[in-house]
Amino acid sequence: MFRRFFSSIIEHRNLVVKKTLPILASIFSGILLFLSFPPIGISFCGWFALVPLMRVCAGASPRRAAFLGWLAGAVFFLSSLYWLRHVSWIGEIGLSFYCALYFIPFALFISLRRNGWRCANGLLNLAWMLGAAAVWAASEYLRAIVFTGFPWNLLGVSQYQELAFIQIAEWGGVYTISALMVFVNAATAVTILQYAAGMRRVYRMHVEMLSAVMAVALIWAFGMHRLLERPEPEARPLNVALIQPNIPEVGNWELADPEVIYEKLERLTSDVLLSPDLDLIIWPETALPDFVRYSARSAALVKKLVASGVPLLAGSMDVVWRADNQPDYYNASMLFNTQGELLGTYSKQHLVLFGEYIPFDGKIPLINALTPIGSSFKPGTVSTLFKLPGDTRGFSVLICFEDVLPYLARNAAHAGATLLVNQTNDSWFDPDCGSEQHLANAVFRCVETRLPMLRGANTGMTCAIDPFGRIRRTLNPRTEGFQIVETVPADPSREETFYVRFGDLFAQACLLGSVALFIVALFQGRKTKHA
Repeated sequence: MFRRFFSSIIEHRNLVVKKTLPILASIFSGILLFLSFPPIGISFCGWFALVPLMRVCAGASPRRAAFLGWLAGAVFFLSSLYWLRHVSWIGEIGLSFYCALYFIPFALFISLRRNGWRCANGLLNLAWMLGAAAVWAASEYLRAIVFTGFPWNLLGVSQYQELAFIQIAEWGGVYTISALMVFVNAATAVTILQYAAGMRRVYRMHVEMLSAVMAVALIWAFGMHRLLERPEPEARPLNVALIQPNIPEVGNWELADPEVIYEKLERLTSDVLLSPDLDLIIWPETALPDFVRYSARSAALVKKLVASGVPLLAGSMDVVWRADNQPDYYNASMLFNTQGELLGTYSKQHLVLFGEYIPFDGKIPLINALTPIGSSFKPGTVSTLFKLPGDTRGFSVLICFEDVLPYLARNAAHAGATLLVNQTNDSWFDPDCGSEQHLANAVFRCVETRLPMLRGANTGMTCAIDPFGRIRRTLNPRTEGFQIVETVPADPSREETFYVRFGDLFAQACLLGSVALFIVALFQGRKTKHA
């Protein structure tokens, strides 16, 4: 009797362990992914973060694998997007649960292999490893474009400080780095599963891990070659002053005193004008507290400051009156010459859901209660090419999180931009790691287009990034001040990168390949079922 009693306890314990361990492994994968991104930033974790998830999905039922994949994604996004709670904790949870859905195709693919990835055929293992990398890259690409897209913290972004590895982004964007990392994760998972099944007791060539090491070595060598290339003869540099006023929640005019804003902008800009040979002054996104084209106070401040002889790129709200006498509001960037005349305007094209526009505004009761803004802005439609007086080189502006979106930087490069400028206001999300993650994502726009970028933040990461992703001259977040950076715009006659010419061709090929893989797997599954 006691034997049966203890046997039942042991069986119950084994059952609990069998059900609990996969969940813990999935959570562990989510935690490792979180550790690879800022604020922790242990980038090496990303190279094996998916191994626990793959281990428990291999051989699991598709339904179980889908849940485990979603759970890993939910843990990752809830922890890495926690800075969104400053805007809306409900929005953070909803967005995290939504983004976690894009982990499901990868987990499903891992579960579809009937032998649970325990296979001695090295070439077949390589094919499955490549398939896993393609499915992951395809899922990230879908997350970047579906419902206007949210390509925040793609796996490859975790390597933004590993300059040698990220240079391949000029060919296929950040998705190429993500695919490489998943390939290495898959090689590690195959090795562990084979040892666990007792298949590695006899020595033989380890094709899977050897292929992963060779891929990493080749891509690292390519990156080092790019970084060590002799630079072309430099054109005339631009000396640019980046102003960081550090005004809490600029844009929420009910909480910000306009006079405090005017005083800071005037004081900091007057101080920086003491520096000689300036070519441009940049204020951050929504630096002015009203509509500069219709505000005598703002217009007078701009005219007073540019009279010192330096053009000004200012972030401001803008309004255009329609034929029915109704206003359309825009989040804009405006370039003023030394006479205070407006040389050009760029209106932000990609608006932030619930931050700059409200879906079904005024049509669904209580939906406005989910956002701190009172009304929606209108999106712009084109990338503006600004040019300083007497300079033929053009630059384009990306406002706020637009430097996270690859297609906008690519469009700017297509339009002839030789320099990217990001005007942002990360005060909504401070004090937290949102601004640091923002910078990590922005680095890839420079590598993809081989264009330098200047980032002017109200508070956040005010800095310069060169065409290879090197970050220079960063102001401390949550402090007011300015910095003067020297940047060299790209040669207008340069050859466009493969990514600028062909865009997300790599990710789109991964998407097509993934669809084909799932169709084949579904067909084989039905064939096996009827056999």
